Amino acid sequence: MLFVILQLMKASLIIPFYKDLKGLELIFLALNKQSAKGAFEVIIAEDAEAKETIDFLLTIKPSLQFPVLHTSQEDKGFRKCRALNNAVKLANSDYLVFIDGDCIPHNHLIKEYLALKEKNKVIYGRRVNLSQSITEKLLYTKNIGILTLLNLLTSKSSRVKEGLYLPFVPRSMKSKRQFWGCNWAVLKEHLFAINGFDEDYTEYGYEDIDTYNRLYAIGCRPESSKFRAIVYHLYHRHLGNDDVMARMKSLFEKKQAEGLFRCKNGIEKL
Repeated sequence: MLFVILQLMKASLIIPFYKDLKGLELIFLALNKQSAKGAFEVIIAEDAEAKETIDFLLTIKPSLQFPVLHTSQEDKGFRKCRALNNAVKLANSDYLVFIDGDCIPHNHLIKEYLALKEKNKVIYGRRVNLSQSITEKLLYTKNIGILTLLNLLTSKSSRVKEGLYLPFVPRSMKSKRQFWGCNWAVLKEHLFAINGFDEDYTEYGYEDIDTYNRLYAIGCRPESSKFRAIVYHLYHRHLGNDDVMARMKSLFEKKQAEGLFRCKNGIEKL
């Protein structure tokens, strides 16, 4: 029976994850409030093999209104792309939605991505950057309901306008801005066409834009879901490192020069 239910899933929500169980719990609480009930599964793409994650999932699963799958791997540094490829291979749906493990979904996120689903499109949304104060309050109270416009405006959160839910705003009024990997969706067949995420990116910084550029190379065009597909990014200190970014930029530029849309070190090892 469970197999049949999974086969009927309209979307697979994939969440890269590394040791932030408090954030993951908030995401699950928000997913329980999704308007597209029964239409999606969740796949946790863990870049580690933490017993705490297994224990957490066993405890919380009975309260969830959606199926959860979990893939893990040995913790050997930044291998987010490998974790994501593991999750893509597990997905029971032909449509993949991606958010980051520190991003809380708006209650219509899945509904809107399903409405915007289209062949040869990369649908991307926006995020509100939550302030430290409202993030701490969320983690303490576990009350997703505090994510109101008034609370966002008075909490010193940024990009608050990105949290306006205005599904009837025409596409012509939405600006085309840079693709962000924390909130997007694409058909599974398109990811398989580019051989998934490039596992050569063993440090953060350019893995998302590399994936997007290769999707673009096979004819997938960007489509903004601004004011429709919304996530709320939990506050944390910036973890950027100039040396890491420089190395990954150099790798990205090398791959751009090679011009391969199908990476060699992806879902399949070519």
